[in-house]
Amino acid sequence: MHIYLIGIGMGNPESLTIEAGKAIRDADVLIGAARMTEPFREEKKVYHDYKAEEIVKVLQVQESISKIAILMSGDVGFYSGAKKLIKAIEKASFYKESEFTVLPGISSVVSFCAKLHMSWDDVKLISVHGREANLVGYVRRYPKVFALMYGREQLLDLVERLQEYDMGYVKIHVGQKLSYPDESVFTIIPDEIGDIPNIDPLYVVLIENDKACDDSLYGISDDEFIRTKIPMTKSDVRTLSIAKLGLKPDSVLFDIGAGTGSISIEASRKLIDGRVYAIERKTEAIELINKNIRKFAADNVSPVEGKAPLVLKKLPVPTHAFIGGSGGNMEKIIDFLLAENPDIRIVINATALNTIGEVSEIIRKREWEADITSVSIAKSREIGGYQMMTAQNPVYIIALEPGKKH
Repeated sequence: MHIYLIGIGMGNPESLTIEAGKAIRDADVLIGAARMTEPFREEKKVYHDYKAEEIVKVLQVQESISKIAILMSGDVGFYSGAKKLIKAIEKASFYKESEFTVLPGISSVVSFCAKLHMSWDDVKLISVHGREANLVGYVRRYPKVFALMYGREQLLDLVERLQEYDMGYVKIHVGQKLSYPDESVFTIIPDEIGDIPNIDPLYVVLIENDKACDDSLYGISDDEFIRTKIPMTKSDVRTLSIAKLGLKPDSVLFDIGAGTGSISIEASRKLIDGRVYAIERKTEAIELINKNIRKFAADNVSPVEGKAPLVLKKLPVPTHAFIGGSGGNMEKIIDFLLAENPDIRIVINATALNTIGEVSEIIRKREWEADITSVSIAKSREIGGYQMMTAQNPVYIIALEPGKKH
């Protein structure tokens, strides 16, 4: 049995590669969604399956068939179900006795960029079709972002968010029904838009942002934040604390006692594919966090009003937690976090002596290893024509490693 996994491109049979077209013509059986198999049915046996497990079941009973073509939209290497299917086929019992050929198609990004007379070697590629993605964060960081999208509401929501974050100047190129006779390509600018036309449920966008900048570096100036009397983790301590967290791009961070939101905002730039939950019990602090989210276009930060650990119960499982304020519930918060994720990485900032003592007792009682750093910082300021150093409160940065014991 020879199995072909074929990317059919945008859908129009004329956009097939010659190699893919020949494999489809020679096949005895076609497998794929109805929309993909319809143009190639002829006298072939057709199975309208598109999930990996269903396709493998079909293949298991086709051992007498010489050639089988599995059809998938676009290119099999670009946000395709082929990724899961290839793994499933390679694990199947029939794999060793079969030939397996993967044939790529013309992807939507290649086709769309060609229509826009634009190169795609510098385009950031993402999908928000059936998945969450920090699209605003990508647009803020990259000059060109291509996204697979679904439904008119997603486009309306994107336009609204870009306007909210003062990014309504970007260009959004929209492509739908690519390769078909009724394909449509148009451009909108959020700040200049009227009504968005009705669009096909499946479509693509390429967003151009001439003001994009890499915001992933450490060190947002304290003066950039909107501030009140609400406490804020200052720049130098904030930088070191986030470094101690060891965040990954897709981490889920709880910022407990978020205050101004400075940790949440700066950490969100590291978590381009992740999420930050800024937990605060004070309404005025939540209002301030929301203002800073809008200022920094931190679309992957979610303010959560309430007292920890009670309010944490409705949130996703965290991979990391920063505790800047516990409201007297330090041990209960730590217990909750560990129950949710025994491998969680926790970093605590402590300035009050009673907090330092409380955390030290937790570490001693449980025999945990901890990375404790004492930070004393003085910042210069001009007094009477002289540069003088003004000390900030000393801070203990405590990184807990519950998985490691003495």
